[in-house]
Amino acid sequence: MSELKRFHDLLFEVSNEYRYGILLLVQKKAMRITDMTQELKLTYPEIRRHISRLQNTGFIQRNVEGYYSLTPYGETSLLLLQELKFLSANREYFLTHTLNKIPTGFVKKIGELGVSAKITNPMDFIRYTENLLKESREYVWLLVDQFPMNSLSTIVETIDRGVKLRIIEPIERILNPDLDTITTEETQALSRTRHTPLVEQRMIDEVNAYLFVSDIRCILALPTSDGQYDFKGFATTDEQSHKWCRELFLHYWDEAEQRTTASVTKIIRGRISRSIKPSEHIIVVGQERPEIDAQAVQDAVDNYDEVILRGKFNFGSSFVQISKSVVVRGEGKEDDIPKATIYKKGWAFPFRELDCVFKVDGEGTDVTIENLHFTDFNHMCFWAARCNSLNIKNNRITLMTGYGRGMKYGAFGDVRGAFGGFLTRGGLEEAPEYRPDLFNHEYYMGFGIAVLQTSGKVSIEKNIIRNINARGIAVTGNLPSADVKIRHNAVISDLYGSYPFSSPEAGAGILAQSAWGFPSPGFKVEIEENTIKLDRLNYCGIIVLGPVIDREGAGKLTGGTIRNNHIELKEGYEGIHVRKCDDFDVVNNTISGKAYYGIRVSGRRKPGEPDLSALNNLIEDNDMRALGIKGPDEYSDKHADGRMFAGSPRGSATAHVWLGSNSRRNMVNMREGETVIDEGNENSISFSSIRVSD
Repeated sequence: MSELKRFHDLLFEVSNEYRYGILLLVQKKAMRITDMTQELKLTYPEIRRHISRLQNTGFIQRNVEGYYSLTPYGETSLLLLQELKFLSANREYFLTHTLNKIPTGFVKKIGELGVSAKITNPMDFIRYTENLLKESREYVWLLVDQFPMNSLSTIVETIDRGVKLRIIEPIERILNPDLDTITTEETQALSRTRHTPLVEQRMIDEVNAYLFVSDIRCILALPTSDGQYDFKGFATTDEQSHKWCRELFLHYWDEAEQRTTASVTKIIRGRISRSIKPSEHIIVVGQERPEIDAQAVQDAVDNYDEVILRGKFNFGSSFVQISKSVVVRGEGKEDDIPKATIYKKGWAFPFRELDCVFKVDGEGTDVTIENLHFTDFNHMCFWAARCNSLNIKNNRITLMTGYGRGMKYGAFGDVRGAFGGFLTRGGLEEAPEYRPDLFNHEYYMGFGIAVLQTSGKVSIEKNIIRNINARGIAVTGNLPSADVKIRHNAVISDLYGSYPFSSPEAGAGILAQSAWGFPSPGFKVEIEENTIKLDRLNYCGIIVLGPVIDREGAGKLTGGTIRNNHIELKEGYEGIHVRKCDDFDVVNNTISGKAYYGIRVSGRRKPGEPDLSALNNLIEDNDMRALGIKGPDEYSDKHADGRMFAGSPRGSATAHVWLGSNSRRNMVNMREGETVIDEGNENSISFSSIRVSD
């Protein structure tokens, strides 16, 4: 028998409705002839005759108990006939709509769309697509010949719910309509769909099907014979049909190219009239939804050179890591306060690893973060762990809570944070000896801006940092090539200090340190024209500090400046402390309020360890007329060890300037009436009757 004859026999056998019915019956389960007569309402001889033909052509087989079932040949034949069945059931549609550009593998499985509803007019098509967008929860994929402007508002609402979109459009068809024909609101909405990390866009040479796919349903429209779309097709929620549509979309997605965001001023008949220039910026709008906001900003900084943030963002317990060069800026100001606001909810005490809002960690990257308002977070706001250059400017960091900022508060019980006020320890926190129990959820250790391991220029400028209780600004362990400038910032705190890392200071407004945790030989730092106001006990305004480790390669900070800063301490420890650093100019600073010491210079020198004495620092023209020096008290007398407090025959001693025992060759020019303690060697101290200029 020829192959063609067998093919004709197959078609002939299944063309009979009774024989085809028998095949469908035994496809479900094995049956006897008597069972078939009842199902098909035929006589026994009629069924027996059809059974005989199907056995002879190899479709079915009989077992010893008289049950008939499909052979593998019959099973495969029915499977392949599924495609013809779907095609014939929709004959009128396929008389005018073509599958000839759909990949052959998908055409051969077109029968998988068998469980679907027909869409017979464009209005129904629009209704189905609108419902698809509204019902979607996780994703929507669009394969379209042009952006569906009629669904623009629904698409924006879909994005606002956090649904992720993928869009494929023709590479030669402009993605936007003629800009002269749409409203300003539509232009802004269209920009939302183009500039959000929730939308991925690709381009393809030709769109051969109109396809909407969501996590719930699918809609398919095929082109007419002349290549146009009349928006008639099929809608389905059936899993088998859904799989066919998903796989078809992914086939085209894999073939498509990354869409280049275009900035086009003139469009003619839907085609680009001139070459386009890629846009490198994106606008991300905050939704105050932690499941959306942090990831949206993360996607933006990963893929764009400039990220503009608009509105309020709730990062939840997440942070955004910046690993490439980027500019992140907030949009707009109101009463000189950045309008773009970021906060975190979901963090808790005690944190078991470093936490932050933005982490910069990318070798060779150049990063700018500006004009943002941060209102709640845990541990650190900005944490630059590694980069080339860094520019942090015009930001506000405004923490509004003090004690008990975690989800559980140990001694305080399970309560929420005291926004606008501070939980207290019944006055215990006013005792100089008291240290908060950080790891019993009682308090937190807060950093505003922490920078380390940078290699290029660092500019921290015009930021306002409020209620950071460990370090308002800390620059530590940067490379020798780093050039750090800290200028025109305001650091203000009404919180009790956290005494970070068991330091004698409750906290510091600004700290620069050469090496902590790993060896660093030091870097250049300029701390100029900052305002520091700290209203709780034992704070220090500015600290510059040499290495705290003795490993090879750890060196001092040298040649820096502390100039024209204004420091106000309520019940402070010291105004400025230069420790284990050389050749610093500490000049023209104003220190007011009350403190044990106005300016300290100290070092360290122990047998068998590197000499970390403080050498050749210049202290002059500093205005301490409004600074009240706190006299020795029980607290200072108890710690008169030469490190926390200077010793005296009566216990301890305080002064405007304290030069410690490991200070050498420092030059100090003081105003008459100011006091000095000089425990060092070869220091030069002079007094001038000329008053410091106002």
